[in-house]
Amino acid sequence: MRKDTKIRPGRAMVVSMFAVLMLFSIVDFAAAQQPENTENQFSSTRSGAICDDYAQLMAGMPDSQSALAPFESRPAWVEYSKFFHQSWMNLDKRLLLPERAWSERELGDAASSKAVFYPFSGPDFANVNAFFPEARTYVLVALEPLGDIPRFGDMSGGQFESYLQSMKNSLHDLLSMDYFVSAHMDAQIEQTKIKGVLPILLLMLAQSNAKVLDVRYWTMGIDGQVHVLPVLGTTTREIPAIRSTKEGLEDVEGIRIIFHREGSDEQNTQTLYYFYLNLNNQTFDYNRRFLYFLKSLGPFTTFMKSASYVMFDRKTSHARQFMFDNSRYIVQEDSGIPLKYFDPSLWSLRFYGHYSKPISTFKEAYQPDLASIYRTDKNIKPLPFGFGYFYNPGKSNLIFAEKKSEKRKRDEEPYNNPDDKHFLYNNALFDRGDLGS
Repeated sequence: MRKDTKIRPGRAMVVSMFAVLMLFSIVDFAAAQQPENTENQFSSTRSGAICDDYAQLMAGMPDSQSALAPFESRPAWVEYSKFFHQSWMNLDKRLLLPERAWSERELGDAASSKAVFYPFSGPDFANVNAFFPEARTYVLVALEPLGDIPRFGDMSGGQFESYLQSMKNSLHDLLSMDYFVSAHMDAQIEQTKIKGVLPILLLMLAQSNAKVLDVRYWTMGIDGQVHVLPVLGTTTREIPAIRSTKEGLEDVEGIRIIFHREGSDEQNTQTLYYFYLNLNNQTFDYNRRFLYFLKSLGPFTTFMKSASYVMFDRKTSHARQFMFDNSRYIVQEDSGIPLKYFDPSLWSLRFYGHYSKPISTFKEAYQPDLASIYRTDKNIKPLPFGFGYFYNPGKSNLIFAEKKSEKRKRDEEPYNNPDDKHFLYNNALFDRGDLGS
């Protein structure tokens, strides 16, 4: 976390205000000068620095060297900063630090997974990062829209205060219960200027002591065509459409954020992808090229929590099989893949915590076979933190599945391609078909 330093009065304030005015001039100019291809006028260094400034500001973390430092003197931001400082400290102590310690102790090699796939995630980078802080690549998939970089310079004082309040409201469920309530998140996105997950992802990266190096919109059509655009100077309305000829099917839209840990070498980067994607069977049938992209990251660890029991539905059977085929480990609670689908000849399972029944909203997803295991196995270890819908310690469960070594395919080694080249995949690469087979 960056240390707070005092803002010098007088000339320094004038220089800072000038920097802010220049920043928004740059953003507005870029919006009118969008390139036709994946290149852009912003150097990744400059745009990354500006996006990192936004991340720090939205996380409530003071930085007098930031181009956005003048906003930190506003009373609304001062109160917002105090709120997030205390709230994140509480979340860290209650949940994130215990999760990280538990992961290091119980997950073995899985704790150092290089790629983690997190379906039904919402913008929850905090939990997946706590379990797998060393992952080189995180892939989050959910149905919340992408969102834009906020243009604070265009906001009145009241609008700025309202935006900060919306950020607090959007994170209330995670900070208090450890998961996002989709209906609450959708309401905040629809009714405010947040418009999507990007500001929340940046906030979580900053709170996780990460420095943002580059942020792009990342879009792939069903033919494998990829567009990559800077988030500065672009809004989601301006992302080029790569529409399918099939009614109701469109491109896969996403965000790619490259970052590194504070104090680490900037060459030792990590990548966070967020994709707006429905995981029903139709989506999987018509986005094979995108699945090749995901497969190229494997074998990965699949991580699921508060997944609304979507994997119980036969309409998601293709996604379920994709996870089985491309995961070396699966870490989830009972709202993920039902126990009955785990083939005991392929998977070793360990159980933690306590299982009785789902919360009332999902009472029909009760698993008698899982309840029987928890009732009869006297060697199940307790879980020292809340997880998923049961966010109080002593009430939650966790299942750790590991693919048996003799069942791992010979070709299961990760496709040898650096993360920062993924978006440059071309059709010739995709035409190879199932990578690694």
